[in-house]
Amino acid sequence: MNLAADPQRRRCYRLLLTWLWVTLLVLGVEAIAGWATRSLLLFAEALHTFIDAFSTVLSLVAVASAQRPLGREVWGHGRAEVAGTLGVVSLLGFTGLSLIFAALRQATNAVMGRQEPLAVAIDRPMVFLMGGLIALSVAIAAYAYYRIQDFGSLALMLHTQHVLGDAWLSGVTLAGLIAIWQQQAWVDPCLAVLLTLFSIRSLWQVLGDQLPTLLRPMAIAPEAIAHIVMQIEGVTRCTRIRSRGLVGRQVWVELHLIIHPEFLGVAHIVGERVEAALRLQYGPLRTQIWVEESQPNQAAYLNYPDAQWTEPENTPDNWMEGR
Repeated sequence: MNLAADPQRRRCYRLLLTWLWVTLLVLGVEAIAGWATRSLLLFAEALHTFIDAFSTVLSLVAVASAQRPLGREVWGHGRAEVAGTLGVVSLLGFTGLSLIFAALRQATNAVMGRQEPLAVAIDRPMVFLMGGLIALSVAIAAYAYYRIQDFGSLALMLHTQHVLGDAWLSGVTLAGLIAIWQQQAWVDPCLAVLLTLFSIRSLWQVLGDQLPTLLRPMAIAPEAIAHIVMQIEGVTRCTRIRSRGLVGRQVWVELHLIIHPEFLGVAHIVGERVEAALRLQYGPLRTQIWVEESQPNQAAYLNYPDAQWTEPENTPDNWMEGR
């Protein structure tokens, strides 16, 4: 069923856009702070924040297009999305490896007793600043989680679950900064390696969870959908079947129903029964259904020559010719 969901989509878009700007602000502060204090841990946290920003962008792409009706979070990807995703993954991979090598080099210098092996300096204001930024990020994620049911967006749900699921990494970063402030400089390279590895795992989860919402593979075989739909009373034919998404998570189904003329008055009930049958079989899904009247065949005209038959909608003038 096609419902008007533009207001929800616009509110979801504004929330994600605000979330993106906040994330970019936090990212910029963390990168500048890491450069000023020479802390690999802050650079690793900036890498983690960059992954959050990338997840936000994927969610924005899923809901931004005004042409997408309800359920079209499952849409399609083009060359721009593919090139952008590959570019971001390459950048994150290069940055993560560089951080790991730099942390290992610092740890090696510390073990070998070389001069100034760990030249990181964290003070009280820096700890308070990072604590405030982390609290801001968690607060906006908690607000989005509270409003998920109002927006009904799969992309927003996946992004919010990702951010809240990785919030403990920011807590580890804050604890590490407090330890460095207490003159435990060895914590910086150790936690930098740990946080970078978990950030790579987080990036893999983002790609696995959110990229399928931008792809257009067939979710359910058309023959299977037609078999279920044809069992509904009143349906004579089911054509132009399309499905996208992931079965068990969210599927969007589009189809055209040819129903018997006697059921035209209750076409909406037939559509609801079709949607209920598909949901019972395949789990969460959204449908967009077009209903057409079943046209009489030649035998019907021969048996009832005096009957007044209505012409099917959207057919050419010569629709009876060639029979």
